[in-house]
Amino acid sequence: MQGFNYCMNCGSKLDINDKFCSNCGVKVGESDSFELIHDKDFFLKYKIRIENLNKEYDIKVAKALELIKKEFEPSEMSYNNFISTINNSNNIFYNNVEVALNIIDLASKPSNRIKNELDVKIDTLNSIISKFEDFIDELIIHIADKSQKEVNDLTKELDDLIDSVKDY
Repeated sequence: MQGFNYCMNCGSKLDINDKFCSNCGVKVGESDSFELIHDKDFFLKYKIRIENLNKEYDIKVAKALELIKKEFEPSEMSYNNFISTINNSNNIFYNNVEVALNIIDLASKPSNRIKNELDVKIDTLNSIISKFEDFIDELIIHIADKSQKEVNDLTKELDDLIDSVKDY
């Protein structure tokens, strides 16, 4: 029985015995490397992961805003700094979500390059969420013991992460 696989780089159809892709020339990997291509839910799984990260982020932002409003007056400089950091984080986070979803919507078939780019976007989203979790923890500790330095340090870390994503 003749079998077919698909190139992990460009998505072109390959004969099961091909050693190189006739379209892009990439060396064909082991048979288990084709598992990804045969997964008919490849794009759906990424879309669900991204949507779940988006929901998780929204919950974290809401919690952070709740804590900031509880502790700081809108006229305070700290309040404005925190809100500015959250707004910058939102811009970067939602931009990465939009780009990832656009890749999913525009791609006609999976490839290694598509997979790698989606993985990078998901890693970036996870990094921002992780920093937000740390930020929330510091806000809680600050509220409990009025320790401003740790919160300011964490705000700077979140700003640095946002700047590094912008540079990317």
